[in-house]
Amino acid sequence: MAYYFNGKRINALNRLVIEIVKKYVSEHPNISYIDLKKVFRDEIGGSRGIIKNKQDFEIWKQNIKDPEKRFFIKDNEIVKLANDEVYINQGWGGDWQDSKSGKIKEGNKKRFLEFAKNELHYEIEIDSINEEEKDLIREDKNILNIKNIILYGAPGVGKTHNYQNLISMIEEGKSQKEIFDTISQNEKVSLNDEIFQTIQDEKRVEFVTFHQSYSYEDFIEGFRPNENGNIELEDGIFKRVSAKAINQVKEKELKHISFDEAYDIFRTSFINEELETLKKVTGASIIIHDVKEKTILLQSENAKDSQYVKKNDLGTVVNAMLRDKIHKPVDIKNLDVKKDTISLSDFYYPLAKKIVEIIKKNRVDVKNEKNFYIVIDEINRGNISKIFGELITLIEEDKRDIYEVTLPYSKEKFKVPSNLYIIATMNSTDKSIATIDIALRRRFTFLKMKPNLELVKNDSARECMQELNNYITAKLSEDYQLGHSYFMNVQNDEDLIFVKEYKIKPLLEEYFYADEKSADEIMKEVLREK
Repeated sequence: MAYYFNGKRINALNRLVIEIVKKYVSEHPNISYIDLKKVFRDEIGGSRGIIKNKQDFEIWKQNIKDPEKRFFIKDNEIVKLANDEVYINQGWGGDWQDSKSGKIKEGNKKRFLEFAKNELHYEIEIDSINEEEKDLIREDKNILNIKNIILYGAPGVGKTHNYQNLISMIEEGKSQKEIFDTISQNEKVSLNDEIFQTIQDEKRVEFVTFHQSYSYEDFIEGFRPNENGNIELEDGIFKRVSAKAINQVKEKELKHISFDEAYDIFRTSFINEELETLKKVTGASIIIHDVKEKTILLQSENAKDSQYVKKNDLGTVVNAMLRDKIHKPVDIKNLDVKKDTISLSDFYYPLAKKIVEIIKKNRVDVKNEKNFYIVIDEINRGNISKIFGELITLIEEDKRDIYEVTLPYSKEKFKVPSNLYIIATMNSTDKSIATIDIALRRRFTFLKMKPNLELVKNDSARECMQELNNYITAKLSEDYQLGHSYFMNVQNDEDLIFVKEYKIKPLLEEYFYADEKSADEIMKEVLREK
């Protein structure tokens, strides 16, 4: 299990708790110990609490039965306050996962993660094979599960601009709610311009415009003449981008965590009293007294003396075992280790086996799965059923990666990958909007975009836009309102006159083509024409 917080990968919850306390203190540098205790309340950490200053720590030590238990490690991590210093609870085990059922138990770990997420509003990612554990903080944040989106609105509302924002926000891992609220409200959003540029450079986005003559053969596959005049089968843009997305998933790789990371997990398991009993090859149990940063103090059952195992030499044994060079304790003598290590091979061997087990159980991505995008401009101008053909069903979110069809020309098996987003734009004033294929309506999520006056800085331009849209809404509907992009670059009256004459007037003449009276009225009252 690993956690991602504040730009770091953290391999154990006790380390995560330390990082969270440190971050909170850095954000509140003048906070007192009493006020910090009110935030990191004892009940969240169970009977031991979360933080203690030196005075409380000494009192706590006197009241526990076994003061050697390192629930608070004094010399490990001390968080300094303005006028005090605090120790952090290192014991977060025994109340998370039932050893028999494997189910998550309501307890300190869950309480702390929910506290950090809901009260401190910190973003924490969990990398674990346990899906129940991930669900604690995943919600709908990490992946936008809606894969088919249509941005629609009147001319000039920024549909083309916002599809880039939409893609950038998906790449940044924004929540579904934040993405949809930002795009639908046409909010000005601060995004890293390099994100979309990187996607383009990596050729993960394709752009196409639908029109009446656009076909299945253009979009999926079809026979076309080559440069020599011969007919050959050619993949369409949708098939090509789908193949890229599928191949990228296949290239996804995993690697084992490092020895140091595995040692940290082993040490945390000991601190949390979750470490199972280790045995020598003879069957004798090994009693572990302490796991420090560089050594492990242990002894064999019924033995009088304790022994120290060195972390460095243990790492050598582990690496040899991973390379399949160690099969029994006696093999350790062939390694470049000290004599005392060889003499303690019956300890090193089971410890190394346990570390190797931890390494193999904990794997991390070295190549994250990337998203691909196809942007379809003016999607409603094409014959959707004709263009998508049999793939119209496969683009549904719950059909992706599962269902496949045989393509009619190539006879290849084909499925739509889940890491492919279909983002389309549509003009709400287009007369063909009413004829949108029902199949398309059902399989896409429609995100309406409205004009945003706040994006127009010039007062005269903003007033003109408001008057025009009030009139248009009264005479037609809000679907015909003019977007802010017509007015955003207006800096003076001369610019506004140009926009009115060469951008607004032709559009209004089209709007009121059959209503000469309304056309004359808006020209005189709003555009101030004589």
